[in-house]
Amino acid sequence: MRDAPDANAGSGGPAGLDLEQTLTMLAWSDPALAEDPGAALTRLGIDVPPAMRFDVRLQRPDTLYLVIPPVPSEENGGENVVNQMDLWRSGDQFVWILPQDAKTALLEMREQYRNHGGEDGR
Repeated sequence: MRDAPDANAGSGGPAGLDLEQTLTMLAWSDPALAEDPGAALTRLGIDVPPAMRFDVRLQRPDTLYLVIPPVPSEENGGENVVNQMDLWRSGDQFVWILPQDAKTALLEMREQYRNHGGEDGR
């Protein structure tokens, strides 16, 4: 396992950790994060939108991850959902893959974390 991210990196929280760094450190130390990431975000002072689901995966060195977009539906006029990838420095890297509409929610969660003081809720 790699060393934890530098405590002085990032902009949020008393130790200078940003949301992605904190989530990475939590995932490395507590496997339950992958089982209930919403609870971990709530512990960090983040209001998780009720309609938003999280799927947390700890990367394995022997696995290639493919994210397949959803089948176009009648609800969105038959258009494909535009997924965005947000690459964030955290340890080696942290990747969010999310529908375009969820980008605003992600930015709000990052802001809530910064405003909460970056405490890990422990």
